[in-house]
Amino acid sequence: MKPLLLFILLVSPISMRRPECVCIKDPHPSPEKVKAERRQAFDEATAIFLGKVVSLDGYKVRFEMERRWKGDASLSEVVLSTGALTLYDGTPLPKECSYQFHLGEEYLVYAFGAADKMEASVCLTLPIKDAAAEENGLDQIKPHETIRQTSQ
Repeated sequence: MKPLLLFILLVSPISMRRPECVCIKDPHPSPEKVKAERRQAFDEATAIFLGKVVSLDGYKVRFEMERRWKGDASLSEVVLSTGALTLYDGTPLPKECSYQFHLGEEYLVYAFGAADKMEASVCLTLPIKDAAAEENGLDQIKPHETIRQTSQ
């Protein structure tokens, strides 16, 4: 009976999760660890920006940038891929573990990948209401560039 139970656990959907789907974070990291992890993410990211979602569909999310720490300096908008695949009937099949953005909301986004297929990191991207400490930390690495003033 034990081998059967072990087999079921090994092939169950829970064990087949991809590691990037799970964001395991230390609940009480030291300031040095936070700084080192932020620096590593900064170095590896293709783009880091604060922006508002101005359009989205099953395949793309378009942001109007407000601040930029890293990325193409000639752009005021960024389009990210959702990573969705097209089903046989033409509808998008969402990528497992993709970040779920909402139209009109603002986010601090860490994007990775080639410029034409960048995707948001599900573990690093934050809604703006939770991003103040991250913004300050990024400004210590590289001061942000203001793209447009917020209308608050």
